Amino acid sequence: MKKNPSLIGLLIICALAGLIFMIYNLFLNKDDGFVIDNPSNKTLVVKINDKDYTIAPQQNARIDLAKGKTKISYNFNNKNVDTVVDITRSNGMINPTGQEYYTFTRPYGIRKNKDSIFLSNNLAIDNKVYHGIIEKSSQLYIENFYYNLDQDYPKMFIKSSSSDKNTDLSKIFNKEDFKQFYFENYE
Repeated sequence: MKKNPSLIGLLIICALAGLIFMIYNLFLNKDDGFVIDNPSNKTLVVKINDKDYTIAPQQNARIDLAKGKTKISYNFNNKNVDTVVDITRSNGMINPTGQEYYTFTRPYGIRKNKDSIFLSNNLAIDNKVYHGIIEKSSQLYIENFYYNLDQDYPKMFIKSSSSDKNTDLSKIFNKEDFKQFYFENYE
């Protein structure tokens, strides 16, 4: 049987494309979406655009929302809330209990003075200083992050060599999860 170099090349290209697709789906693919978090000990019912979502205590629920004005109504601790938020990103978190959440930005790639930039930014949580780009929020709707509560930072990150732009990826945490993450990664 005669070997066909074109066919062998095509098979190699197809195998490489399949491997790249598999690596992307296993390590890099991220599902955008919205999370309603309920860190309280009470069941929470939140009405979003006339649809009810029931979230059990200490749980969160992933929901689909479209960009634009979104009506949110709920009752928590005998306080009725009926408001409209403007969704501008493809992922976000709804915080009906008003708890504190922390967005941590992790730099990826090589850059000058990365350690000094990391150490120059800090935030105190429970009388302990945490270094890095950290934002605290207790707003009803939070969308200043890349990875949601139910997602992890990637184990590896592949940066395009054609871009000189620095890549910073942010993730939102509740207070206890952030303290644990920081302890495991930066202490």
